[in-house]
Amino acid sequence: IEISEPDKGISDAFNKGVSLASGEHVMFLNSGDVLLSPEYLKEAETVMSFNPEISFVHSDLLYDDRISGDIRLTALQPFFFRAPPLGRGMPYHHQSMIVRKNVFDKTGLFNLRYKISMDFDWVCRLHIQGLSGYYWNKEPVVKMDGGGISAVKEHLVIWESLRALKENQLLSIKNMYGISVRTLFFLARQTMETLGMSEILGTLKKKKHNLLWQRSRALAIRQNYTEIKTRNEHIFPTNAPLNWALSSQKRIGLNGLLIHDYPTGLSRYSYELIHRILTHLKGNTVAYSTSPELNMQFPNSTTNSVPPFHYPANFRSNSVRLSWEQLGLRYACYKDKLDLIYSPIAEGILFPQLPQIITVHDLLPFHYPSLLPRWVPYYEYFLPAVIKGSTAVVCISEFTRQEVLERYPKIKEEKLKVIHGGVDTKRFRPCSPGVIRKHYDLKEYLLCVGEVRPYKNMENIFRALELWPDGPQLAISGKITGEQKTKLDNLAHSLKIENRIIWLGYVPDNLLPNLYSEATAFIFPSLYEGFGLPIIEAMACGCPTISSNRASLPEIGGDAAHFF
Repeated sequence: IEISEPDKGISDAFNKGVSLASGEHVMFLNSGDVLLSPEYLKEAETVMSFNPEISFVHSDLLYDDRISGDIRLTALQPFFFRAPPLGRGMPYHHQSMIVRKNVFDKTGLFNLRYKISMDFDWVCRLHIQGLSGYYWNKEPVVKMDGGGISAVKEHLVIWESLRALKENQLLSIKNMYGISVRTLFFLARQTMETLGMSEILGTLKKKKHNLLWQRSRALAIRQNYTEIKTRNEHIFPTNAPLNWALSSQKRIGLNGLLIHDYPTGLSRYSYELIHRILTHLKGNTVAYSTSPELNMQFPNSTTNSVPPFHYPANFRSNSVRLSWEQLGLRYACYKDKLDLIYSPIAEGILFPQLPQIITVHDLLPFHYPSLLPRWVPYYEYFLPAVIKGSTAVVCISEFTRQEVLERYPKIKEEKLKVIHGGVDTKRFRPCSPGVIRKHYDLKEYLLCVGEVRPYKNMENIFRALELWPDGPQLAISGKITGEQKTKLDNLAHSLKIENRIIWLGYVPDNLLPNLYSEATAFIFPSLYEGFGLPIIEAMACGCPTISSNRASLPEIGGDAAHFF
């Protein structure tokens, strides 16, 4: 339908278009503008149909500049779910925006008092409502006429933009700074034109906008993979980051720096998850590990031992590993041309230049600062910055997710996704009896598995054994410090149960399922766990499980465990 009739200016014409539109979406093109990409209309409709939280889609456009020729104009900061810096100008080009019609019920129509910057005033109200958009990061969709009133009367554009910020109560220091910089650039351009330096000005403008486009593209890649759905799949699925990589054949980097030969829970989790990802991605990955021996076990992958030179003996220490992640891993992402870097632990690159996913298991240092004093500053200051720069954050349990939201209230809730840990049921399954009791000379025994630390609550289990004088032995598998072992040995001696305590130390992976299967019951008395992997390992082996009711353990054990 074409309608041509008198109006009271651009604002009035836009408002008539909104009122006459019969569909669900609205797009505004001025008389001299040309639509270059009709498929953009279908793409935008698809994105908004499957993502009700998105209020508009926007993209780049070609600007027919009277000095420089065609210039690619990009969004100043095409963030998803993030407020743009309004003082610098239009964060979106209205010519490339496709907007839900019902958005105008929240923002109101265009203000007739603005002759040029009516779109900027409307975007200010869009910002106030907290409405979010999606950046279509492909070719420019519109060619914009560079001879319009906004180009001819740029000084009035700046003045009306300042008025719009003031009337919408957005005249902050940051936006005032943006307006000031914008004014200085305008004056500089006017001066150069007056001095006959138009050719130099045109070259500078092209270089400036090319740099802006490259920067915006990197930001869009990092931000836009957050839960945007299309007709057939999620571009970045809510609970399955792997599907995005599988479907689009992206090149993925996997941070395996924590994996070592005698694995703790985090190390085991990292190894198993990376092993599974490499199996499914079929060679389209780079896994970074400090253990050449473990690299040989990774299938279908290119594995890099890091650093790529002989590393000192203390490389596996936390401080050295964290330093390498900021320097070496950042460089490796560039060198190996990665599309995404995934870390199965709560570590990552600050201000990454590509999409990054990390996994937060718990916030243990805040609960036991004396136990992990060196980690408190990291979790207090460093981790929230890493989370902020990450595209998505996997939380190992709903308990951990809630802890992260409470501890870091500025983190956006939609960024945190709960993906529970799993167990390899091909390995962890009921086993034939006799192997463990013969190997370790054990009789009937209760079992505790995991690194023995103060919060593991072993003292109360020892005291419970004292109340059960005819009960079974207690077999303990896991790493323990000399100080902690001495303390528990002394307690066992005072309770007269030392003959019933069996310290197994590190049990090889191939014997662990037998250890669970032959136990009378598995005891997990921990006072704090982000997940509690041994619980589901024991259950998979058919071992009755008794657990404390603290932290995440009721969530993980559910109605299949007994709690105390």
